Amino acid sequence: MTETDAIDMTQVRELVEGVRQQAQGPPAAPAGGGGNGAPARAAAPDASQVAELVTEYKQWTIGSDARGAVLSSAHFHDHPDRLYNLKNNKTRKFLQYEEQTLGINLGWTGDASPQTGERVSRWFFARREGTGGSVRYGETIALANGLGRSFLYYAPRQWGINLNWSNPPVYEWRLLGGPAGTVVQRNNYLAIYNTRVAEFFTYFDRNVGGNIGWSDSERWEDIFTGVLRDLIRKYGADVVKAAVVAAMAL
Repeated sequence: MTETDAIDMTQVRELVEGVRQQAQGPPAAPAGGGGNGAPARAAAPDASQVAELVTEYKQWTIGSDARGAVLSSAHFHDHPDRLYNLKNNKTRKFLQYEEQTLGINLGWTGDASPQTGERVSRWFFARREGTGGSVRYGETIALANGLGRSFLYYAPRQWGINLNWSNPPVYEWRLLGGPAGTVVQRNNYLAIYNTRVAEFFTYFDRNVGGNIGWSDSERWEDIFTGVLRDLIRKYGADVVKAAVVAAMAL
């Protein structure tokens, strides 16, 4: 392991520990019960309780045409072999740059053929300056497509998902779904998480703009029923989301 890798691993461990502390909240009362004599209860759901949400948001594959590590690239032309397609298991199509009348210029391909996958392999992932090589689960990276102002970042807009394009990289994305600090593999399901808005990047059926959104594009209480709804009512949406992020890092 290089010195650079060691620094990245430390950052990843700090990230995971911070997320776990956020999900766990204040320390639980002693086993005998709370200060008022009431039974102690967990401050957050455990990984098994949020497994359905983990599966829900692990809806992306990178480079579905092959196997191997996902490698970083600082610019579009730097490494042609490090340009990937980005496929979603909800639509079973590829996300691509696509002109929209309203909203950011993102949309879905008409099919998921190998030829289409090759044509739209224009996504790349930039690690922080001087830390090239394999992309790792949990580290903060920049997400980009194509030339010019190619880096996506969170920005409010009137129509569609709150995203915009930037020329310098904006490091506010994380790939989740494997043990923190391990190398992201092509063609494995994972989640894409934006640290600025603290939401998952997902398929979302819109009336206007490309069908892409955040995990809060609808209220969780309106989407989920049964056990998941009970968890949200018991702990609150923010705590449940933090528990999902922590579970994906295990």
